[in-house]
Parts: sequence; C-alpha cells; structure tokens
Amino acid sequence: MGIVLRRNIALRLIAGLIMAAGLSGCGLTVPQKAALDHFASATHDFSTIAQTEFQKSRQDVIEMNRYRFELGDPRVKPTELDQLLTRDRAETRVRALQALEDYAVLLRKLVGVVPEGELLEASNSFVRNLRTVKGLSFSDQQAEGIGKAVAAVGGLYVEHKRARAIREVVDTANEPIVTVIDLVKRDFDPAAMGWNAGYKLMASELDGRATKVGASVQADDLTAKQSILRAQALAAENTARFDLVSVEIVRLASAVADAQKNLRLVLNPSSLNTEGIDQLANKVREFKSIYSMLRN
Repeated sequence: MGIVLRRNIALRLIAGLIMAAGLSGCGLTVPQKAALDHFASATHDFSTIAQTEFQKSRQDVIEMNRYRFELGDPRVKPTELDQLLTRDRAETRVRALQALEDYAVLLRKLVGVVPEGELLEASNSFVRNLRTVKGLSFSDQQAEGIGKAVAAVGGLYVEHKRARAIREVVDTANEPIVTVIDLVKRDFDPAAMGWNAGYKLMASELDGRATKVGASVQADDLTAKQSILRAQALAAENTARFDLVSVEIVRLASAVADAQKNLRLVLNPSSLNTEGIDQLANKVREFKSIYSMLRN
C-alpha cells in the first residue's frame, strides 16, 4: 500500500511539473519581459516630456504676448494672452498623452506582479482616458476586450494569463495608440499647421513688434531700449529652444510609433528582435536629460 501511495504521489508530482512547464511556455520569456519593460518606460517618459512641453510652451506664449501688450501692440488683449495656444487646446493634447502614459503604466503592471485591484484600476484608467481623446476610434467592443483580458489575470495560471492579456492589450490598442502618437508628431512638426506653427507665429509677432517700436525710440531712452532688447532676446531664445525640442519630440514620436507597431513581433518568440526598442529606450533616456536642462 505504501509503495502504491508513493507511486501515485510521484506520478501526480510529475504531471504537475509537466503542466507547469507547459503553462510556463505559454508565458513571456525573460527577453520579452525586458523588451516590454523598456518600451513601457520609454513611452511613459516620452508622454510626460510631451505633456510638459505643451504646458510650458503655452506659458511661453502668455509671457511673449504680455511683452507685446507692454510694447503697445493693439492686437493683444490682456484677457487673451494665450491666443492660439489656449487652455482648452492644451488640455485636449495633455489628455491624449495621459492615455499614452496610462498605456505604458498598464503594460509595466502586466509585466510585473501587482495586486489584482491595482491592475484593474490601471486598465480602467487607460480605457477611460483613451475614450476621451477627440477624433479617435475606440469601440465598446475594444474596451471590453481589454477589460476582460486584464480581469482574467490573477487566476491559477498567472504567467499564461498575463501573456494573453498583454497580447490582447497591444493588439487592440495598436491603432488608437499610433493615432495618438501621430497627433503629437503633427503638432510639433514645423512643416504642419499645428501647435508648432502657433508658437512660432507668436514669437515672430513679438520680435516684429519690438523691432517696430525700436525704430521710433529716442537714442537716450535707455529704459525703452532695454525693454525692446529683452523682448527680442526672449523671442529668439524661445524660438531656438522650441525648435530644438520640437525636432526631438518629432523624432522620438516616430521611434515610439515604430516600436509600438513592432511590439507584436516582439511578443512572438520566433521573431524576437528587441533592437528597435533598445534604441528607443536609449534615445528617450538621452533626451530626457537634455530636456531637463532646457526647461529647468
């Protein structure tokens, strides 16, 4: 009896190990998890940098228009100093980027190990913010698919369900996420009529107003001359910085979009190639350091 019992226990242990091995094979590999973590971290940082720039550049415009008002520009109203780059326009763009940030947070939580409630909250936040983005197509069916996949995580076969949820999130969110990134790219593209164009126009208007006023200033009016020089310096400094930041944001937006499109291949072990994601992580890390110096 003891021999039979021990044999049955041994057989059950072997069966359990075989099942665990099979389920582990359905999960993500260590390189896949690392690639996803790098992508999520880079995407999160890109989103926060772009959000900050929308807010900071709006403040720049308010400051430049205040200078124009002080220089007597009749086209500037003190109640509309943020003309072209209004609060509503800024908030719309920030909300879209918050959805991108939530996407990165959700992926990182799916790769890691977090309580089920925290994971569900990350999923709900992502879906909720994504559905507020104007001009974005994201159906109830897509939202439900992501919710169900994430809710399934935390069952008995955790790794298998996490891998399945990650693939569902990446596949379902691919089109709307790429659309959000493209919207950001167009806004900072100097060749497009977006946020970039509005900012550059305001800087040009300030420089033009300063030049016009300066032409009629008396040679001994040092106070007026100093005001004009400050206005011109501000316009030049803001333009140079914004040009640099815009070029980098457009470049990073292209890299994030490419990495997102290739992310589904990364989730396929037979075609695992993380070079693009590794390059993206390095690019974002480098610009993050530069940006902190430019804006602090």
